[in-house]
Amino acid sequence: MHYIAAMMTRGLLLAGLLAAGPVRAETVRPPRGPLGERVLTIVNNSDRAVNEIYVSPSSADAWGEDRLGEATLAPGDSIRLRLGRTRECAFDVQVIYEDASRELQLGQNLCRDKQLAFTGANAQLPQAVLEAQHQVVLHNGSGRAIQQVFISPAEATQWGDDLLPHSSVSVGESVTVTYQGACAADLRVVFDNRAAEERRGLDLCENPAINIKPGWTTADQVPTVAPQGVRLTNESGHAVLEFALRPEAGDGAAHDLLGAVALANGETLQLPFGRNGGCRFDAHVEFDGGAPAREIAGLDLCANPVITLRP
Repeated sequence: MHYIAAMMTRGLLLAGLLAAGPVRAETVRPPRGPLGERVLTIVNNSDRAVNEIYVSPSSADAWGEDRLGEATLAPGDSIRLRLGRTRECAFDVQVIYEDASRELQLGQNLCRDKQLAFTGANAQLPQAVLEAQHQVVLHNGSGRAIQQVFISPAEATQWGDDLLPHSSVSVGESVTVTYQGACAADLRVVFDNRAAEERRGLDLCENPAINIKPGWTTADQVPTVAPQGVRLTNESGHAVLEFALRPEAGDGAAHDLLGAVALANGETLQLPFGRNGGCRFDAHVEFDGGAPAREIAGLDLCANPVITLRP
C-alpha cells in the first residue's frame, strides 16, 4: 500500500515534517552541470524493507513516480536507478519504509555522488499515521481472566494507559479496545493472578483480532478446552464476522459463536459450543469485505469438531 501520493508537493511534505519536529537546515544547492545521464544507487542500511523510492530534482514541485514500482528493497540490498539525461545536479531523495515511516535526503549532488545510503535513523511517521485509531478485538482463550490491557507503538518506551480501566475479560469472552497510533504495536496483558505476557511487533492493521490463547500465561496450568467446543480455522482469504451453527433438523435456533470477535484470515479459534446431545449441524458464515455469505450443510461435530474455511 502506498502511504504517500506520488504527486505530493514539496511544500506539503516540508510542512508536514515541520509540524512533526525539527528538520536539518536545507542543503546548499550545487550549480547545474553538463548535460549527462544521472545514475544513483540507493542502499538500504536500515532494519526494515523500503516499499517506495522517490527521486526528483530539487527545483521540482512534485516527487513524480515511485521508482520501485511493485518491488521492495530489503535490508542490506541496493538498487541502481537511471534518472535520465539532464543538466540538474541537485536532487531530493525520499524513501518510504514498510511501516509507513519516511526518510529524506535533500539537495544531494548527483553529479558528484553516485550512491546514497539510508539507515532509518531519521525516519518519521506521517502525522495521520500517528493519530490513526484502530479497533482491536481481543479474545480471551487463556485459562485466566484478563484484568489489564496495554497497547503502545512499537517504538514507544512506555506502555501508556490501561485500556480496561473499569472492566475485565473473563475466560472465553471478547472485548474491543481502541488504540491510537501506528500499525506496528506491542501488546501487554495482565491476568488476575498478576502474571503478565507481552507480544512485540504486532501489525494491528493486518491482524486487528487477537486470540490470547494457552501459551500466553506464565503461571498456573491452563485448563483444556471443553470437548464439545468447535475449532475454527479461517483460510478463506477474508475476515469472518459471523459463524452461526444450527441443528441440521432445523428445530433449533442458530447460535453465532464469534460474537464480537472477527476471525482474521489465517487465524484459528477454539469456540465453546454445547451440542445438547446433537451431532449434525448446518453453518452460516458471514465474511468481511463484501464477500458472499456461505452455507455449510451436514457438519458432524461428534466425528470431527474441526472446521476449516477455505476459498
